[in-house]
Amino acid sequence: MLENFLPPGQRLKVLDVGTGPGFLALLFVEMGHEVTAIDISAGMLEKARNNAKTLGVKVDLFHGDAEKLPFEDCYFDLVVNKYLLWTLPQPETAVQEWMRVLKPGGRVFAIDGNWFNPRPDKKVKRWITGVVNPDMNKNPSRSFFNEFYGPIRKALPFYEDISPENVSIVFSKMGFENTAVNPLQEAQEFKKNKRSFIQGFLRDTPSS
Repeated sequence: MLENFLPPGQRLKVLDVGTGPGFLALLFVEMGHEVTAIDISAGMLEKARNNAKTLGVKVDLFHGDAEKLPFEDCYFDLVVNKYLLWTLPQPETAVQEWMRVLKPGGRVFAIDGNWFNPRPDKKVKRWITGVVNPDMNKNPSRSFFNEFYGPIRKALPFYEDISPENVSIVFSKMGFENTAVNPLQEAQEFKKNKRSFIQGFLRDTPSS
């Protein structure tokens, strides 16, 4: 999927915003691109640094805010992020920043999901998942998210409704053209089948 999204035969300057443990950043390094990554969590940056060291690759890591990037205008060819949009208090500000640091004709690749949609059918699906796999309800990551994001969820516009339509509206409003949406399952298959060597040590465990 990623290969189809990228211009062929070019070494790109890639910015991974909200890199976490560095999964996307390391994917793009492995694909031969020059990668810069940023995260607001010092703990996550340390995980990304350790993972890059384990792989023996170079990623330029920065501590900073997705809504206020410390980079010059028109510098990157591609901005990527994974499971970030729903965590942002001001997603429009963040998308505007991504537009600012992109070169003309640059692209954004964002992976996310409608994790906390309050619609009854979504709640039923999450309940069924918990019944089929009870360990999901014991996951420390899930407890962390409930504890950390619960009190501030009303301040996060995409917390309960990060539909493709709403995301596309924000990107279009900030000046992006030709937005496209692909099912998250494709991203999961890409992660599972084509880059499985990374999964052994990359863990999306929340950290401060």
